[in-house]
Order: sequence, then structure tokens, then C-alpha cells
Amino acid sequence: MDEVKFFMAQDIISVSSKASATEVAQTMVDTKTGSVLIEKDGEYVGILTEGDLSQRVIAKLKKPIDVQAASIMSQPIISIESNQLMATAFLTMGKHRIRHIAVSENKKIVGMLSINDFSAYYVKKFGKQKK
Repeated sequence: MDEVKFFMAQDIISVSSKASATEVAQTMVDTKTGSVLIEKDGEYVGILTEGDLSQRVIAKLKKPIDVQAASIMSQPIISIESNQLMATAFLTMGKHRIRHIAVSENKKIVGMLSINDFSAYYVKKFGKQKK
């Protein structure tokens, strides 16, 4: 029950690699998520996070409407298999200094896990301790 698949978000939010940073940000707002996968020719080729937008667009005073997702995305996509333990996911995220990790099954992305998902995990694991 400590496997990643029980705590990941199964809805994969993605945008085109040609989407503007403005469109990416609006998608994140609309879907209440902190990251989106970047898609090109039916394949996921990268990931963009709120941090990427702030560091690669806003901090560099670029106009978000003029910046394409492909030019600011992080790649390769770091992923973990869905049957791995949450502790392994946490260590992998720490090693790569990321807050969002793709979850895969047989090399196909099936979900996303964010640092926020660990709250649900810890509440479920430790929240209802018997005395």
C-alpha cells in the first residue's frame, strides 16, 4: 500500500511543445496543477513546472506570450515505475532536486506524483495511529 500508484494523480495534463508560456501557465491555473508534460508528435518530450516558468521566463524578463514551451521545458522527463515505494520516489525526487515526477508502467507515463502528494501519503500512513 506504500506504492506510488496509490498516491499519484492519474490525470495527465499536457500541452503542445509549441504552446506559449502564457498558455502553459493558464493550463496550470485551470487544472490546479504545478506542472504539465510537454507533448510533441504524440510523445511526451519534457515537463514544465511553476518553478521553470518563474526562473526561465519571469526572472529573465521574457514576454510569456512569446516564449514556446519547448524552449523552456526540462528534459529528459524523470520517471519512476508505479510499483516503486513512496520512499523511493521521495529519494529520487531529492536526488534530482525536483518536485514533480512522472509515474510509468512499462515505460509509458500513466500519472504524475508531486511533492504535495506526500502529504496525503503521510496522513494515510501515520494519521490514524491506534493508541
